Amino acid sequence: MLKKIIAGDQPGAELAALDAAIRLDIPHEGWSYKGRKTKKGVLPEQTKVNGIGNSRFYERILQNITDSDGIVILTKGSLTIGLKGAMDLAGKHNKRSLHVDLTKCKLNHAISSIRKWMTNNDIEAVYFTGSKPTGTSNIYDETVQIIEGICRTQREQEKLPGFQDEEKG
Repeated sequence: MLKKIIAGDQPGAELAALDAAIRLDIPHEGWSYKGRKTKKGVLPEQTKVNGIGNSRFYERILQNITDSDGIVILTKGSLTIGLKGAMDLAGKHNKRSLHVDLTKCKLNHAISSIRKWMTNNDIEAVYFTGSKPTGTSNIYDETVQIIEGICRTQREQEKLPGFQDEEKG
């Protein structure tokens, strides 16, 4: 069950995850470079992203990984060097990771894959990261739709009579 979203302020998947968390009233937090601004300016006040003093790329990623149960990497294509590094860093810190290439699957498949991965690995706090928008990429919109889909499915299952999470059963 998705109980917390972790994300930084990178454009694309990370900002989408934060916006989805705010819209859906899901607890959220994350780490960014101290004083960093997005293309739209300063992050909104309701965004609970902390500034990290060290400007090294992996320090921010490591803190987001540490604060999560696992990492979901949403891309439009293969992993970049930075995202591959994030996946490797998660493994070194015994955190589960899942890469979903949205050029190879439909959104409903991505939603069900992520939910199954969360259930099978007892993941409740997810660090969402991934591709930045490029060209005609709609990674932002797709990330929001995926998180909304995960939450919608979760709410629908909870309404079923006698529903009990069989994994925790």
